[in-house]
Formats: sequence, C-alpha cells, structure tokens
Amino acid sequence: MLKVFPVSLCLLAVCTVAALPVRAEVLLSSASVERVVSMEYEDGSTETEYVPVEAVEPGEELAYVVSFRNEGAVEEDSVVMTIPVPEDMIYVEDSVIADDAAVDFSIDGGKSFAPRDGLLIEDGDYIRKASAEEITHVRWTFARMTPGEEGMLAFHAILN
Repeated sequence: MLKVFPVSLCLLAVCTVAALPVRAEVLLSSASVERVVSMEYEDGSTETEYVPVEAVEPGEELAYVVSFRNEGAVEEDSVVMTIPVPEDMIYVEDSVIADDAAVDFSIDGGKSFAPRDGLLIEDGDYIRKASAEEITHVRWTFARMTPGEEGMLAFHAILN
C-alpha cells in the first residue's frame, strides 16, 4: 500500500517555513529553510554548511531541509514525502540529500514524477531534458521505514 505524506514548505517575506502536519502517529517532521554557505580550506577541500536565514537576497542559495522520525509502532512500506519548489525559486542540480530514499522530480506541479534523467519535455519536433528551472516538486520514496528510524532530506534552490 502506498502511503503519501506531503510536506509543504513556503518561502514568505522573511523566509519563514510552514509545514503541514504529517500523519503524526506514523511520522513526525520538522522543516526549515537555511542559507547554504560553502567553505574552502587552504588544502583545497570544501565543506558546505547550513546557517539560519534572517533575510534573503535574490541569487542566494537556500536549503529546504526536513528532519523526520517514524513514531509508529510498526514498519511502514513505501513512505513518500514530497516538497514543492517554491515558485520564486530555482532548483539546484544534484543538490538532493536522499537518506536512503529513491528521488523523483516533477515538472507538472506534482501530477507526475520521474527520475531526473527521465524528465523529458516535448519541444516542437524534438524532445529535450527538462531544465532545473522547470522542476516544480521533489519526491522521496522510502521502501521501508522501521519504528524509531529517523533521517533528513533536503534540496537546494536559488531565489530569483
């Protein structure tokens, strides 16, 4: 049986997050929007950090982060979480954190989903791969989630 747990995130005037409740007896979650800061060290290595957002400027990269925990007493199969890419944001390629989940994307407002390479658009006489700007939703599917299992999922987006 497929269980769908939508998580809705909104970017408001000062970048606050609203999360719709998810079946609380099965899955608890918290959501946040954080600024992505890349650190480069003298040895050439890099590290990405997430920091709280106070104000956002166009062109800034943000991370939409959801933490979850299965509070149910039984294993759940086919757990699905979906986050829309806010209208004024552009998804950043290869930025998804999956935490052992299959990841699919939508370009039609969440009506259908496919792996990133399978997002194709008929453009006149040819078919092309959808651009990052055309992605409207990111969906994670967990094959099985055990009681007490917890994790995090995220994607990055740039403010227009």
